[in-house]
Amino acid sequence: MNPRLKSSKKWTNFPKDYSDQIQAVFKENFGSYFDETTAELLVEGRIYPEEIMLRIEFCEKGRLAHANFEVSINYSQETEEAIARIHSCVDAAASMMMEYFEQEGDVDFPYSWKDFTFQGKKVYLRFSSANANLEAEANKLLGLHSEGLLNEEDEAADDALAYAEHSEELSPPRDEEEDEESEESDLDDEDDNSDSNEPRMFGGNKKRRLQ
Repeated sequence: MNPRLKSSKKWTNFPKDYSDQIQAVFKENFGSYFDETTAELLVEGRIYPEEIMLRIEFCEKGRLAHANFEVSINYSQETEEAIARIHSCVDAAASMMMEYFEQEGDVDFPYSWKDFTFQGKKVYLRFSSANANLEAEANKLLGLHSEGLLNEEDEAADDALAYAEHSEELSPPRDEEEDEESEESDLDDEDDNSDSNEPRMFGGNKKRRLQ
């Protein structure tokens, strides 16, 4: 998984229980679109000093090419916004996946990082067909480590997750005013992209978000 920023060299992985929780939420929301006996969802999340990155990988057994929904968002350790940033990544990846399933894979997502405004925040999105399992095997053959080295900055990023409440619902509660602002922003984004040739991100007949 390659980050967006050139400065992103070292990282801290999302805690395993947090990644497992994200995976469970995606399975619950999208389980009706695939058979778990023939496909699976993999979750990989990293916290870099200046960005947070999430990849949701949809793997159909027997296919070398996978469908990867990748999201990157700017991050500053000083502001301690790790949890909120991760929530934004989760919602954006879910919207990409929803469109992918609704269009039966016939989508035109960007293959290089492209910025979008989502829920009032700037996120960067990318689609890829990489196979994480093959990448891991190749790294083993090359003698490469699968995890970045930890330093003080990475440990601080990991600490930013310590205050998060590990509930069954990942999305933080929003008050009515925030919901109204988010809906207005989403509508503005749809209007801006309605006449363009850009991928119809966060679209579909019914926009669904993780609750």
